[in-house]
Amino acid sequence: MYKSFFKISLLLFGFTLFSCKENRQTAADQKHVAAPSVVQAANLNVAESSKKTPENADREISFDIVSPFKKDDYENCYVHGTTKLIHKTDNSFMLTKKDFAITDVDFSDINYEGPGYTIYSYQSSANKNMEVVIIEGQADIGTAWYYVVVLDGEDLVDKFYVKEPRANSENTDMKDFINVALKDKDLVLKFKKDKIAAYSKPLANLRTEGSYLCLDKKIK
Repeated sequence: MYKSFFKISLLLFGFTLFSCKENRQTAADQKHVAAPSVVQAANLNVAESSKKTPENADREISFDIVSPFKKDDYENCYVHGTTKLIHKTDNSFMLTKKDFAITDVDFSDINYEGPGYTIYSYQSSANKNMEVVIIEGQADIGTAWYYVVVLDGEDLVDKFYVKEPRANSENTDMKDFINVALKDKDLVLKFKKDKIAAYSKPLANLRTEGSYLCLDKKIK
């Protein structure tokens, strides 16, 4: 009877030892499998965070919707959507939007006597409330100057002349010469370098950006 009890005890001890070994092996295997998952997740988080744009990075908004104003001889004005430039005199307009008077656009200070105007609207698909109106004053040969009006809805933001650089309006359409963007609080006018007229005078305050010369205008 003693021998039988000894054999049973020995078998139980062996079974317990085997079970402990199996449990230790299983735990080790689980740890071994779990470790790469943690590393991969950490690497993924780093990769994702590296793609994030810094909050203080300048965001450039392109005015990618460019279309001409149409001349309405009956009402003696130029029209684009709800924006109108209504002739007051040969050298001045009243700019209205949705029939609200916004501002006078007057060229009498430079005694303009050119043959007429080409006018374009620049709007952004990212910010449809803003509109940049550019008026090209045509000369007897080529272009005399540009005049820029910046609108935010029915509010005037700014208006100013751009006298250089100029393209030749006889062979270059304004939309193919001037691009417009908004970067932070700067309105950026980009002039295609290979379309600048030979008679245009270079300006020292323009910066180069690829195939463009850029004029940065701080707007209000």
